[in-house]
Amino acid sequence: MFHRWRGPGARWRARWAGFLYVLPMLLYLALFLIYPIGRVLYLSFFDVTLLSMTPQWAGWSNYLWAFTFRMPGQEGVYFLASLGRTVLWVGLSLLLKVSLGLAGAILLHQELAGRQVYRTLAVLPWGLPWAIAAMTWAWTMNTQFGLVNGVLLRLGLVSQPVAFLGAPVAAFVSTAVADAWIGLPFMVVMILAGLQSVPGDLLDAALVDGASPWIRFFRVTLPLVRPVVLTTALLSTVWTFNSFDPIWVMTRGGPVSATETLPIAIYNVAFRLLRFGGLGKAAAMTTVQVLVVTAITLGYLQALRGGQEGSQ
Repeated sequence: MFHRWRGPGARWRARWAGFLYVLPMLLYLALFLIYPIGRVLYLSFFDVTLLSMTPQWAGWSNYLWAFTFRMPGQEGVYFLASLGRTVLWVGLSLLLKVSLGLAGAILLHQELAGRQVYRTLAVLPWGLPWAIAAMTWAWTMNTQFGLVNGVLLRLGLVSQPVAFLGAPVAAFVSTAVADAWIGLPFMVVMILAGLQSVPGDLLDAALVDGASPWIRFFRVTLPLVRPVVLTTALLSTVWTFNSFDPIWVMTRGGPVSATETLPIAIYNVAFRLLRFGGLGKAAAMTTVQVLVVTAITLGYLQALRGGQEGSQ
């Protein structure tokens, strides 16, 4: 009954069948990845205004503007200052996510009473919309009636309310903490999955050899979960680099420009300067951001590859 599939056209049909299987994914990548990136790259070489939506060729002027424009009343190049601020903000948020995520995963990996309940509670922040979570943190850190200030005043740790979102350094740290809280469940779940995949025989052998809990963790467990931690940190880095909701909801990039990271700066350029060609300038800034994130990704992959080769 399968003779009809044999013959000169069988190989051709099999080849096209494989292509049809991956066609939906190719269409998805083309529509939601390749086209947007190509469109942004295209617009970065043009000026587009509200008065005339017809793109006007600008060459490299948008990129030159990005690396030379200085916001009145602020020091340094606007784009470079936002980029440096973004790197510091992402680094702080990622440090909190990785350290607390590793600690939380280790804690949830222990034999605790009600462990499943704790695991469920740990995932809840991940299920909230980012804007809602950021709004919750904004109310919690409110100077007049925020929960954090209320607790600090009741305990006598401060004599007057702290302007968590009104002072530059405090706002910078507060928004990073809120972003870390939003992304922490993903880090915990991924690292916990890595811990559960560690062979128990290796830990038992280390215990028989007299290794202390610290030695077993740093010499056995951590090297085995290192690829998981690096991969999760890579994904979190990309997401945090593009994080917009927490900062926009909590501070709008302020006070002054203390929390104006690249996504906020790109938004401001596109909508504040749109009549003067801001869309092309924002596209140029976005293109540079994509290149920076790509370079960071390649560095992560190189570190991951080096770790895997070293463990072999």
